[in-house]
Amino acid sequence: MKVNLVSRDNGVGLTHDMGLLEGILIPAGHQTLRVDWRSPSMPKCDVAIFLELFNPNLARYARGMVGIFNLEWFLPRWRPYLPRFKQLWAKSREAEGVYQRLGLRNHRYTGFLTRDLYDPTVPRELRVFHLAGHSKLKNTEAAIKAWQDHPGMPPLTIVSNNDYTVPPGVTLLGRQTDGRIKQLMNSHQIHLCPSRTEGWGHYITEGLSTGAVVLTTDASPMNEHVHPNGMALIPPASSVPRGRVAEHTVSPKAIAAAVEWAASLSDTERGRIDQQARTHTAARNAAFTETALSLLRRI
Repeated sequence: MKVNLVSRDNGVGLTHDMGLLEGILIPAGHQTLRVDWRSPSMPKCDVAIFLELFNPNLARYARGMVGIFNLEWFLPRWRPYLPRFKQLWAKSREAEGVYQRLGLRNHRYTGFLTRDLYDPTVPRELRVFHLAGHSKLKNTEAAIKAWQDHPGMPPLTIVSNNDYTVPPGVTLLGRQTDGRIKQLMNSHQIHLCPSRTEGWGHYITEGLSTGAVVLTTDASPMNEHVHPNGMALIPPASSVPRGRVAEHTVSPKAIAAAVEWAASLSDTERGRIDQQARTHTAARNAAFTETALSLLRRI
């Protein structure tokens, strides 16, 4: 089967999405081609998988279409085209609920994939890692305020392309190479991921793949990732609409409580969570692979 992956090669999330799909499609015997969503045309294919972005002009080149949308970025003008998709793959239960409320019958909850970034050769330290990158939807300001108000917590490392004033105990790093980020993710025992919203949440699931204790927002899809250890969830302080889904704030006080809980864990408890996180991530990857390949065979 010829499968066109239509998206934007942005060097971060969407690039990872395409690479992850290639990693299951090519071994299964499918031919894949990356297509920029702004292209006026593309080679004909059996299936066009639209990742986050949609261009109706490309629909004519595919025998069938699959949509994998991050609904916080979904544009209203795309809504009339949704019934024309053979399948809509919902990465989260929140996305599944959106499709249900729209009365669409062509959706299926699938989850998604994550990269395994585990490196057992990297020494682990009781430090906290917060990967914001270029995003302003990670509640980074609340994290900084948490350390300002609670200076006795373990050191925090922030990787962000945005500039912040940080208190003692917080290290702010700018853009890093993929190799350096992988090293940081493995060297920090606690990952702080209090996202306002996510289409999927690569930095959450990748943190789990390293065996870290991942602290994230108690809202979909973030809370779906850390299901095995619910104590790692940070309650939202407020929620507002964002596109078809919701955006959540968290308080510095709630962040501090979660960090202090994670820091208080014994080595035995942390090891148990480490194994749970890695097992959970591997199982979800396997489940998505089976579901995705099965769904494609129906087109």
